[in-house]
Amino acid sequence: MKFKVFFVTIISIFLSVLSSCAGKEDNPRLYLTDFYWAMTTEESDVSEADNLTFKKLEKLEYKNIRKQIGTEGKYVWVKTTFTLPDELKGDDLGMVVPYIHFAEELYLNGYYIDDYGQMEGGPESSTIQEAGLMAHLFDFPESFLNQEGENTILIKIFTLGNGSICGDIFIGLRDDTWSTSDKLTFWHSRIYVFLEGIMLCVSLFFLMIFFAYNKERIYIYFSLLNLLSFIFFSTLFAGDLPWVGFHGGINYFWFFKLAKCCTFFGLEYLFSLFVFDYLELKHNLAERILRLTYLCGAVILCLTAPTYHDLVNISHFIIWPSVIDIQIAIGLILINLRKSERREKARLLLLTLAPFLITVNTDFIIKTFCNNIELPYYSMYGWIGTVMIFFLYFSFDYQKISSRLEYLNTELKNEVGEQTRQLKEANDRLEHEMEIASEDMHMAAIVQQKFFYVPKAEFTNWDFAVCYEPLSQVSGDLFNFFYDEEVLNGISLFDASGHGVAASLVTMLSENIIRQVYVDELGHDVPLGKVLTDINENLIAAKGKVDNFLTGILLGFKDIDEKSSTVSIANAGHPRPFIYKSSEDMVMELQPPNDDYVFGPIGIKGIEDEYLSYDITMESGDILILYTDGLTETMNVRREDFGKSSVQALLQRNHERSAQDILDIILQKLNEHSAGTPRSDDLTTIIIKRK
Repeated sequence: MKFKVFFVTIISIFLSVLSSCAGKEDNPRLYLTDFYWAMTTEESDVSEADNLTFKKLEKLEYKNIRKQIGTEGKYVWVKTTFTLPDELKGDDLGMVVPYIHFAEELYLNGYYIDDYGQMEGGPESSTIQEAGLMAHLFDFPESFLNQEGENTILIKIFTLGNGSICGDIFIGLRDDTWSTSDKLTFWHSRIYVFLEGIMLCVSLFFLMIFFAYNKERIYIYFSLLNLLSFIFFSTLFAGDLPWVGFHGGINYFWFFKLAKCCTFFGLEYLFSLFVFDYLELKHNLAERILRLTYLCGAVILCLTAPTYHDLVNISHFIIWPSVIDIQIAIGLILINLRKSERREKARLLLLTLAPFLITVNTDFIIKTFCNNIELPYYSMYGWIGTVMIFFLYFSFDYQKISSRLEYLNTELKNEVGEQTRQLKEANDRLEHEMEIASEDMHMAAIVQQKFFYVPKAEFTNWDFAVCYEPLSQVSGDLFNFFYDEEVLNGISLFDASGHGVAASLVTMLSENIIRQVYVDELGHDVPLGKVLTDINENLIAAKGKVDNFLTGILLGFKDIDEKSSTVSIANAGHPRPFIYKSSEDMVMELQPPNDDYVFGPIGIKGIEDEYLSYDITMESGDILILYTDGLTETMNVRREDFGKSSVQALLQRNHERSAQDILDIILQKLNEHSAGTPRSDDLTTIIIKRK
């Protein structure tokens, strides 16, 4: 609501500034309306003007001389005559010309009166200077005036660019002309100095926000937009700047290049970036490079222009891509008014830019179609309106933050106390629940250890070692040895999905099913693949809607003779074992005969496979390593896995050692690899060595 009130206030002030009322004139004035013109040269003087043939200048308006002789930079004499009315006789007078372009010098009855701008050297000179937007005031001493007869005014005008002499030219009493000239100069030129100060302050303000508060590019873009606008609009009162032209410092030609031409293209470039960033639109690298290339090209062309006339022609040619780019940016604002995710931002941006866009188009119509230069440049006021609305928006944002901070300062103590009390109660509850959970976890670990344990028996023809390390107190890995006294019949190793209590409960449910099916069917010479298939079917039926599944591997052992055994293998999506073949002195990953023996996990309803098994022969000295992925996928500080190759290399180098020694060496290297990095999975490793 505050924002809307302020916006209406700004618009009201803005409209009141743009409006003007002409009161009745109390002072006598003689308005001059009939002017005549004739071509001349730079060297001609006032005495030669009487010999020229003058033509009627039809209208006193912006660009009227340009229409007669073009823009190349020529010289003309403009002539008018008058007879003093009684109320202006016998006094020092003055003459006010609201606007003449480019530069001029004025003579009354052959007497030199004054000049504005610099026109020596012609269009090729670098010392020329535009008279600017200030009103031109000429003092007419009483002694120079013909009190009874005709008076002649001759104005030699350098008509570079938009050559003009505008209406509302009058002769009046000196005090009246001085006062009127000051008012016109203030409203057409010097008022912009005050507005420039606003832009400079806003530029510094947003620059400080960018560096001290928020590094968003939109703030630096808006700061630079105001800074370049400050430079661009300074051309409206260049005649008053002490470092430009005949005042000293930079000559007017270079000032015009930098302040008006180059700065304009910089403003257009920043405006496009500002719109893209404010609306959070994607601005790809190619588009940025294209815009930057155009900016650099336009600036280089302006800076290398040899004369003022060339500069104006070049600017008129290269300005159109900028105009198109501005229209594209405005079009993007209008398009995003229809998109819900950016509608509010687009609406605010359009509302903020409205004063500037309206006044720019107003100036374009007034200056281009109406040929009126006597009205101020409303674009300056429009830009200030836009700046103030943006400033207001960010001020309200700051007010919200300030109000929030004030609330926190007054209410923080009570709020912190209440939060502390609630936190303590929650912490007490949590500690109590954690104690219960710890006891439950400890009990679950004891129960699980009763299910999964390393047999103490020694098996005929087999040396073995087991590592079983849960990630927490309970594990999602399960293993078992199936044996009759000293005869090893089989081994199972499974890994349940997930971790913690849920996975451990699945392992205990699965262990009962695996043991029951394996023991019942192995005694009847059921193929190991069929055993795994039946385990899968029984597990799916038993766990119901529980989502966990298992990968696993089953082994069956039968001795061929004292030095060799047949090992049957059925794999359900589990990591393939490593095998060391003593006859080949080689470690390899155990591969199934073909893809028909490759299957997925068990316990997934709707994916019931008919598992197959295959046989290998292990001879004396052969070693088999079964493992869960907690072994090979353990990472170090560089996020590198321990990997299969490490296990294979260690097995290759230490195959002559006992199963326990090999396991100890592997675990030692694993711990060295993961030093300082916690494990992320349960670890189970079984080593079987044929004696």
